Amino acid sequence: MDSPPLLELKRASKHYGGIAALTEVDFTARAGEIHAVLGENGAGKSTLIKIVSGVTDASEGEILVAGQRVTFRSPVEAMKAGVVCVFQELSLLPDLTVADNLSMADPPLRGGLIDAGAQRRRAVELLARVGCEDVHPQELVKNLPLSRRQMVEIAKALAKKPRLLILDEATSALTAADVQRIYAIIRELKAKGVGILYVSHRMHEIEALADVATVFRNGRKIETFRKGERLVREIIQ
Repeated sequence: MDSPPLLELKRASKHYGGIAALTEVDFTARAGEIHAVLGENGAGKSTLIKIVSGVTDASEGEILVAGQRVTFRSPVEAMKAGVVCVFQELSLLPDLTVADNLSMADPPLRGGLIDAGAQRRRAVELLARVGCEDVHPQELVKNLPLSRRQMVEIAKALAKKPRLLILDEATSALTAADVQRIYAIIRELKAKGVGILYVSHRMHEIEALADVATVFRNGRKIETFRKGERLVREIIQ
C-alpha cells in the first residue's frame, strides 16, 4: 500500500474580508520530491506557503501531514511537525551573532545555561554545510552582506531537520557559486527523503531542479504536471 503524501491540502481557501487570496485549492507534495510552486505576484503562492508553515490559518479546508490532519497555529507548531520555511523576508535578528541565530530555537544547554562552546561548534558545522566557512560564528548578522545572511537563513532551516522544506525565492540575493551550493543541498535533502517546495520566478531553476510543478493564478490552482510535460512557453502562458 502506498504511503500517504507528506503534505496534502484539500479545498483550502483563504479570505481577507471580501478578498479571496486562495480558493478551494487541492495540493499534494511528496517525500523525496522537489515540487515547484509557480505563478505571478498575487497568484496565491505566498498564501499557500503561509498556511502550510503556520504563519496564517486557512479560512476553509484541511491540511494533512503524512496522512494526519493538522492545524498549525504558529510556525513553531509547523516546525514541530517537520515543516520549515525559508521566507524571502529573512527572520534573522541582526543584533545577535550568527551562532545565536542558528541555535535560537533549540540552544544547547549545560547546567541549565546556554553552552556557548557547543553553540559555536554547531554553528561551524551548519555554516560548513552551506559553504559559508568564511562566516565567523561570533559575527553580528547585521555586519554580513545580504547574500551571506540568506545562506545563514538556509543553514538555520537545516538545523531544524525538516521533513518538508519550503524555499521562497531562496536564491534571490545569492552569488552564482552560492546558488550551485543550494542546488546541491536541495538534491542531497531529496535523496534523504525530504520533501521540497520551491517557490521561484526563475524558470531555469525550475528546469534544473523540479520533479513536479504546480501553477497558480488569481488564487486558484491551474495545473500540476511532472518534469518534461510542459515547455517553458506553455508554463508561462
